[in-house]
Amino acid sequence: MRSTLFTRLVLFLVAICGWAVIFFGGWIAWRGLFLYARDPVLMGTGGGLAIGGLLVVALTLAARMQVTTAENTTAILERLDRLAAAPPRGRAPGAAPRPTLPGARRDP
Repeated sequence: MRSTLFTRLVLFLVAICGWAVIFFGGWIAWRGLFLYARDPVLMGTGGGLAIGGLLVVALTLAARMQVTTAENTTAILERLDRLAAAPPRGRAPGAAPRPTLPGARRDP
């Protein structure tokens, strides 16, 4: 549980940083476009930062999906192990056989 909490916290912080880079890059590109008469250097720098931020956010979401899948798989495997170790359900070994109707057919 402790490593899961740490993983979630780290992924959250990385995603926040990715969003910050997206907005910072957009701000630089906006300044280059409107305040500096379409300066290609500022627009390119801001656009590059925004694209890099998008990449960081996308990879963070993918990593979060992998962590969730690993957690679910672990929970499923633990449940299957518990079910395999449990005694089988059904009639007790010394129970009387079920009554049948006279003339009822039994499959061999």
